[in-house]
Amino acid sequence: MINLEYADPPADLAPYVSSCYLFDTDEAGLEDFERAYIAQFRFVLRGSGEIVFNDGSRNLYYPQTIVGPRTGASRMSLLEGARVFGAGLLPAGWTALLGTPADEYANRIIDARTLFGDLVVDFTKTLHECATLADMVSAFNDLARQYADRVQTVPHWFIRAVDGWLGSKLTPDIADLEAETGLSRRQIEKLAKQIYGAPPKLLVRKYRALRTANAIVQGLGDWQDFVDEGYYDQSHCIRELKEFTGMTPVQLRDHASRTMKMTTGCAQLGAIWPRS
Repeated sequence: MINLEYADPPADLAPYVSSCYLFDTDEAGLEDFERAYIAQFRFVLRGSGEIVFNDGSRNLYYPQTIVGPRTGASRMSLLEGARVFGAGLLPAGWTALLGTPADEYANRIIDARTLFGDLVVDFTKTLHECATLADMVSAFNDLARQYADRVQTVPHWFIRAVDGWLGSKLTPDIADLEAETGLSRRQIEKLAKQIYGAPPKLLVRKYRALRTANAIVQGLGDWQDFVDEGYYDQSHCIRELKEFTGMTPVQLRDHASRTMKMTTGCAQLGAIWPRS
């Protein structure tokens, strides 16, 4: 049994949180790829497991874990059945909540207790008492709003510009972002690494691959549909999707796992951010 439920954030938190979710399984030894996601806040309510990043490093989940933004596919491995409540942190959410350069924590996990102390321990106890995902989301929203005073540190104008640029086409031109922001290429790269965890060129590759994978899994296209606009040829498409999703186009089309289908099936295809 694998169950994955999603819930949208309220309007005031939508710029910071992509969605909340509850993952529940009784399968021991479950392994699966996770795409190059945005940062995640995860609370392990039952079970244990680890995440293997694209550099091969293995990291056990903490009871309260923050997963930094990922620049490559990673592998989830559950040692036993698990129940996990999580929230996807958009770049603005990372900036407001953590206030540290995102690239310093890319492809890493953090014990949330080192940053938030007993607050997240108490919150985990609250989650255990919740009967439904809706109750958990309500509690999380209350927690997130405690940091509302940090929103002034978020450069929303830059995030809007980058999001719009990434969503404009599969392979946007950096010159267009320079014109939109009035910043130099060096300034854009510095800010993108701090806020998104990666420079613009890598962000283009990452979100191009994720959008392509979403379309393939949902039967909305195949690699041939993205050649010229996004990829040089078939081998280029295969390499990129393998790096950022862990799977080739054929594997995504014919052998996508249950969790992969669940996450891509809930993707907001009109936006650059795959849901959670």
